[in-house]
Amino acid sequence: MPLARFYLLLLVVMLLFASSALAQSSPASSSTSPSPAYYLLKALISLGLVVALIYAIYFGLRRLSYSGMQRASDEQLQVLHSRHLGGGRWIYAVRVADRVLIIGGGTEGLRTLAEIPADQYQQYLPDATATGGAASGEDR
Repeated sequence: MPLARFYLLLLVVMLLFASSALAQSSPASSSTSPSPAYYLLKALISLGLVVALIYAIYFGLRRLSYSGMQRASDEQLQVLHSRHLGGGRWIYAVRVADRVLIIGGGTEGLRTLAEIPADQYQQYLPDATATGGAASGEDR
């Protein structure tokens, strides 16, 4: 995220320099018509401002939605494991309050496959030494 802020700041500085150059090169009298370069520079500055505004709105909304998802996951809902089965199919272990749901997902939607009490979930996991650490949650 800091790199994105740097590029946004760089874009704003470039637009400020371009706008000051535009102000200096504006036509002084009404008898002479402005050059095509003047209109091109004016259009580019306007386009740059619109792109910068869209960029700022996009990252602002993304940040707000991410912080909302993070708060919800801290409370009652947590994805413990997920595994791709191939062919657009996935299997998830999701902790919801005091239970763990095993959910299958694919092109046809989601379906609950099993429900396990949260305190019994660890006994269903394979031994970490036999699977090379797959039970540690690194398979997402």
